Amino acid sequence: MLKKIKNEISILLSKTTSISENKIFASLEIPKNNVGDLSSKIAFGLAKEQKKSPIEIAKEIVAKIPEHKYIERTVAVGPYINFFFSHAYFNEIAKEIAKNPDYGKQDGKNEKIIVEFPSVNPNKPWHIGHLRNALLGDSIARILSFSGKRVETMDYIDDLGLQVAQSFYGYLNSTKNPDKKLDHWIGEQYVHIASEIEKNPQIDKKIRDLLKKIEHGNNEIAEKARKLSEDVVKAQYETNFALGIYHDVLIFESDITRTIFNKGMKKLKTSNAIHLEKEGKNAGCLVIQLGEKFKEMKNDQKVLIRSDGTATYIGKDVIFQLWKFGLLSDNFEVYSDFIKQPNGKIAYKTSSKGEKMQFGKADVVINIIGTEQSYPQEVIKETFSALGYVKEAQNFIHLAYEHAVLPKGKFSGRKGTWIRYTTDEFIAEAKSRALEKITKEMSEIDKQETAETVGIAAIKFSFLKTSPEKKIIFDWDIALSFEGDSGPYLQYAYVRALGILSKWNGEINSLFASEEYNNEEKMLLNQISIFSEVVERAAMDLRPHYIADYTLKLATLFNKFYTKNQVLNAEEKDKIKRLTIVAACTNTLRNALYLLGITAPKQM
Repeated sequence: MLKKIKNEISILLSKTTSISENKIFASLEIPKNNVGDLSSKIAFGLAKEQKKSPIEIAKEIVAKIPEHKYIERTVAVGPYINFFFSHAYFNEIAKEIAKNPDYGKQDGKNEKIIVEFPSVNPNKPWHIGHLRNALLGDSIARILSFSGKRVETMDYIDDLGLQVAQSFYGYLNSTKNPDKKLDHWIGEQYVHIASEIEKNPQIDKKIRDLLKKIEHGNNEIAEKARKLSEDVVKAQYETNFALGIYHDVLIFESDITRTIFNKGMKKLKTSNAIHLEKEGKNAGCLVIQLGEKFKEMKNDQKVLIRSDGTATYIGKDVIFQLWKFGLLSDNFEVYSDFIKQPNGKIAYKTSSKGEKMQFGKADVVINIIGTEQSYPQEVIKETFSALGYVKEAQNFIHLAYEHAVLPKGKFSGRKGTWIRYTTDEFIAEAKSRALEKITKEMSEIDKQETAETVGIAAIKFSFLKTSPEKKIIFDWDIALSFEGDSGPYLQYAYVRALGILSKWNGEINSLFASEEYNNEEKMLLNQISIFSEVVERAAMDLRPHYIADYTLKLATLFNKFYTKNQVLNAEEKDKIKRLTIVAACTNTLRNALYLLGITAPKQM
């Protein structure tokens, strides 16, 4: 709705000033401090051209603007042109949005985007660093899909790494059967074996022999290791599901090696951008010469294929990313069911047996990976450009994020500092703390369900309200506050709005708006009206915290509106008008919360 009036104002000003509509549209913004509902700074751009004061230009433009049904008045304040919307505008907003449960959702474009997350090694449970990755990936996938993109959520599983082999060795040599959730148990085996290696180097040799058999494949050891990895990932996915996070497909490293790897290696070897080093420390290796900016980084030359013919970590990742863009003629042959998810959809996995399916072949690839991986991700991007895939390089996006920690600090997998600080325990703690805050009379089942929903919302909002490049130090008191800047605060606003409509128990289609609106009503409707634009920006910049900021302000304005205005007990004309506003706010809050992955309990 806001875009509609911005377009109409752009047409009005263009006709009276001969300035292009695009320039005027770009100059329009929402002002602060209630000096108007919309403001234009176009006078600044014209001052040099016309050799006049921008203040004088603003006054001249205002004097020429004709009447419009959506504009009550236009005022020049210094060099700014401020527009105040009419009651007719607010009337249309309220009616349209109240009757549109999909408000903010965009029509689809035929652009496919792969979002890869959280890609946790199958040898331990998630800690809160992995949690930040998963929540970012899930929210970004939701925002992009809501914006009309075709989104494929992908999880890369490195089941061939040394860490996995160490865990597998622990599994084979343990005298005890798993007595807890498998990802927790196998993680403890990994920590134990890591400490044993320091005491006995012979164990390391045995593990590396084991790793060779796993990497070679087509043997009993490899099959057992793959089975264990899948079982660990299924345990990790219990955490996924507790958070309402789901995936389309899992790509296993062992299947990359079995299928697309050789074709990818051939592509790298035959490229003119890759050359064979004949001397020095990289003699016999196939390397790529990186651009100027890499001279200031770690190294401006990167090995992709070692002298023994094996690919480095970067080399393998380049091959995987080539596949994602559909740039390899080889594909994974078939896929099979991995797990049925609580949302009713199957998460598929790469497999040696199954059915042919279409995954990959994306227009845009987004990898959610910690900021410490910025260098290798930049190398991959540079390699794509060198290989001639300039468009794909531009559409290869590394969404880097900083660490999320508890006050005690970072976690180490090998040292086991994550023990007692896993995401599962974190969720349980959130539920327990939320349960203590529930004072309303309700059944024990309802209490447990409410506490879980509120606890999850507290975690999600605390993580998503911060921009990815900033570090998070989690604080329970802030996260579970009902007073503001928290997930429970947003839930409370939504439940309150829903409660008003429930008590009214009428038909939304019978609602109509009024001809007059007070200040609180206007402020709330203005915030509602910008939702589509906020979603658009969040999708463009890949920033869920835009949605978090917006939703927090929306909830605050709704609470202010509700505090100062009677709804159900108001006179009939005001009652219907305010119910229309509440219905519009309910639709907007629900959709905004969905983009953050937050659901609301039935009662609070």
